[in-house]
Order: sequence, then structure tokens, then C-alpha cells
Amino acid sequence: MRRPWYASALLYGALTAAAVVITFPFVWLVLTALKPYAEIYAFPLTYWPKTITFEHFRYVLDLNFGRYFLNSVIVGLGTGVMSVLIAVLPAYATARIRFPGRKAMLLSILVCQMFPQIVFVVPLLLTLRALNLTNTYLGIIVSYLPFTTPIGVWLIRNFFMEIPGELEEAAQIDGCSRLQVLRRVVLPLALPGIASVGIYAFLWSWSELMFAMSFLTSERMQTIPAFLSLFVGQYQTRWGPLFAGSVLASLPPMVMFLFLQRYFIQGLTSGSVKG
Repeated sequence: MRRPWYASALLYGALTAAAVVITFPFVWLVLTALKPYAEIYAFPLTYWPKTITFEHFRYVLDLNFGRYFLNSVIVGLGTGVMSVLIAVLPAYATARIRFPGRKAMLLSILVCQMFPQIVFVVPLLLTLRALNLTNTYLGIIVSYLPFTTPIGVWLIRNFFMEIPGELEEAAQIDGCSRLQVLRRVVLPLALPGIASVGIYAFLWSWSELMFAMSFLTSERMQTIPAFLSLFVGQYQTRWGPLFAGSVLASLPPMVMFLFLQRYFIQGLTSGSVKG
């Protein structure tokens, strides 16, 4: 049945209103970053800048922003790659192999998601210090894995379960081992799910602040969230540089999501409809 015109109008009106509400914070972020200090603190509030300035962006870039940016990229990519590598095998095992305790193991994988992040700060700090991994890329990446890998296991598992088992049986009849079937048949078909896990892990690590402040004590190793926290003081917040840095920090996730959103959405919705 065709939807009545007024129903379509209400639907598009609601979607437009939702889009405005969602995009307004980012638009406000950009506009404030382009205002001089006199307009940022002006009263009454001005929504559109009367004078456009790039002084806040220049100030942020002069503070060695490129180093923090590079650190965040390395940590984000490392977290994404390691989350995928660790999640693939348990996801495939729980999707294809029936063994005692499989459901209990699946539930136990998500145990870390039930606790607040701050609970793990001291144990992880002691562990990383004992392994001499504090203030290193590997240390901060490893500390993120308990929070990104469980979701990765479930997302990739849903994709594996949607792949027909007959394809794997045919490959095994042709002489492939279980690992060869996984590498040559299953992984190429589950690429959207793998990509969604990598994107999720990258975005999670890109915006994480608590572990970055706790485990990366050297300014040379700190990431963008730690850099932006410098502009928030006890008695004053420097809104201009803070907003300018936030605009620059939001560009890589936006670009990544723009090009890979199809895989990310497909990975999140996988298994939601049983066919």
C-alpha cells in the first residue's frame, strides 16, 4: 500500500527535525571555533560570527598538534587491527563449532562491558608497569582491547552465522582444512563485519581519555583527547582553542565513517532479522 501524502510529509518532517538536532552541535562547534574571543564571550549570544578568524586553529597547530594527531592515529589503527585479529577466531569457533559451555563462554566474553572503565585503571596500570609497557603505544593499545574485542566477537560471529554452511562443506570436500576454509571462504564473505569491528575499535580509542591520561605520562606520547583536556582548567576554559582542536580531531572519524558507513551499519544490523 502506498503511504498517504500527509504521512510522508510527517515522516520527512520528523527526519529533518532529527537531522537538525543531531547536526546542530557540530555546526555550533565550527562556528564558535571561527569566532574571536570578543564574540565567544559576548552577551547577548551571537550565533553567526560577525568576524571570521582562524587564530584558534593557528594556536592549536602551533602547540605541536600534529604529534598528538599522529599518536591517536597509531593507537586507533593498532587497536582496530588487534581487535579484529583477536576477535576472529573465537567468533568463528562459537559460530560454527558446538562444544560444551559455548553459551556460557559467549556471555563471559561480555563481562568486561558490565563494569565501569575506572575499575580497571589501577589493575591495568600495575600490570603495564610490571611489563614495562607504560607510556608506550603497545601498552595503551592492549589496555583498550578488553573493551573493543568483546563487541568485535559478537559482531563478527553474527556475520559468520549468516554465511551458508554448505560453502564451507564444499571447500572441505575439495581438501581445505578448517583454517583454510576460514581464510579463503569465510573471511572474504564476512568483510563488512570485520570492517565494522575495526571502525568501532578505532572510534572508541580515538575518543578515549581516562586510560590515555593514566598510562601515557609523557607529552610526546599523549593522544588528542589528552591534548584537548589542557584547555579545560579549574577556573577557566579556553573555548576557542578547545573548539578548534575538537573540529580538527573530529575530521578523521568523520572521513572514515563517510567512506565505510555501509560496512559499519551492515555490521551493526547483522543478525537483527532472522530470514
